[in-house]
Amino acid sequence: MPVTPSLFRMLEWHEQIEAERQQPGARVFVSDYNGGHPFVEKYLGELADAAPGRLADIARYSALDEDAVLRAKIAEMHRRYDGADYAPRQVLPGGGSSALLGTFATWLLLTGRRRVHYIAPVYYKLAYLFRRMGVEPVRVAHGHAHQPEFDLRLPAERTVLVLTDPVWYAGRRVPAEVLRRIAEWQEATGSLVFVDGTFQYMRWDGERREESARLPADRTLRLVCPTKYLSVHGYRCAHLLVPAALREELAELHLNLHGDVAVSDRLFARRAADLMLGEGNGALVEHIRDSHRVLTASGALTARMPVESGFFLFARPRVPHRWFLALDAKYFELDGFPGYIRVNLLNRPGVEALMTAAGQRSEPGRPRQTAAEIRASSRAAGSRTSSPEASGPV
Repeated sequence: MPVTPSLFRMLEWHEQIEAERQQPGARVFVSDYNGGHPFVEKYLGELADAAPGRLADIARYSALDEDAVLRAKIAEMHRRYDGADYAPRQVLPGGGSSALLGTFATWLLLTGRRRVHYIAPVYYKLAYLFRRMGVEPVRVAHGHAHQPEFDLRLPAERTVLVLTDPVWYAGRRVPAEVLRRIAEWQEATGSLVFVDGTFQYMRWDGERREESARLPADRTLRLVCPTKYLSVHGYRCAHLLVPAALREELAELHLNLHGDVAVSDRLFARRAADLMLGEGNGALVEHIRDSHRVLTASGALTARMPVESGFFLFARPRVPHRWFLALDAKYFELDGFPGYIRVNLLNRPGVEALMTAAGQRSEPGRPRQTAAEIRASSRAAGSRTSSPEASGPV
């Protein structure tokens, strides 16, 4: 019998937890995709309290890719942040990361590329697309790029390589040395690299530059997502930075697959570009760091990975993680790390559930809840903060 690729086994785990988390009364999902912060209205500006019809002509299609001003703003942002000379013609805006991942996977299929190489982990949506489209994923390293045992073995052939930077579940960036080796390999083989940078531009050290901008621009596609780095997920916008030679081909395919976005999403895309050209998202990143400090100081964790970027933490809670709904190592093609789970630092109910459960175990003189009682309170908290209709990761 044929062996199922590990990427597709990982996808099966995700499909199972998706089914469970949408059940009424499900346990608190501490690895949640959703989360909030105090800066949403500030980041939205006039979009926070003005209907789209007051800000734009809603009688017309909102042709995002035809917005030359938006593309120029995005290119300018990347010049300032990355020191990379992207031109507006290299910017392909779209309605969220998933739509652009779909366009990329379809392009692979239409151009006869039935095999891709990848560095784990990749987002499960891409695994879904590869499985449905019959694209064979070939892993090129054991371990993840930030691990000491990472053993990158790039093929000698010309191919397509997919990687994710940062490694989002743990907030770890792909080391600059790894990206340097990939760039040299691209030059030697002429291979194309797709970087899923959906969680980029949230560096905890305050630096702006993303090292993947160093990859050869004529052989690299980079996916960037303002709805993630501003953590306003109800709007849908993202963009691809693409080689100039592929731009029109990919833009035509994307438009025919997905159509135009809503006017509200186009307005948000402009607002996001203006924000990053102005004050940036530093306040949000500091808020995430504050949440991390509170959680770690509470004693709710017994071990954790260091975090460099984003709003996820990979850590081992003091209480058994089976008491919660959570993503552990198998959801990311990761070996080892028993008891570790992904924690969304922006999801207040999940963070508070971890601290409350740990407090029940450790406070002297306080009657301890049984495991069943803590699981019951976890389910109750989940029902208060989510519903079966709540949106998942898209």
